[in-house]
Amino acid sequence: MIEQSIAKQYHILPSEQQELSYSDWSKLVSGLMNDTPLGKVIEIRSEDDAEIIKNMNSEQLAIRNEWQAFYNSQITYSESDMLEQAEMLEKIMASLFG
Repeated sequence: MIEQSIAKQYHILPSEQQELSYSDWSKLVSGLMNDTPLGKVIEIRSEDDAEIIKNMNSEQLAIRNEWQAFYNSQITYSESDMLEQAEMLEKIMASLFG
């Protein structure tokens, strides 16, 4: 999808570029617009407007739901992490209002 997006936007195929450095590759990717295949997927994944989501077609919803499931599976907090955060918040509140 990245190569397709670069080809669409810049009219080049990265695989055919003899000496494309990492920094040049990075610049190409970071400059991709929303009208490229990758740009569209990123736009769908990051949408949070309920009205727009409601009007997405089944393919767009599948892309968004797959991303949300993956993203949510990456966020894991252990009980000790949560307790540590709660203690830190208590200390902050005590210093502000103590």
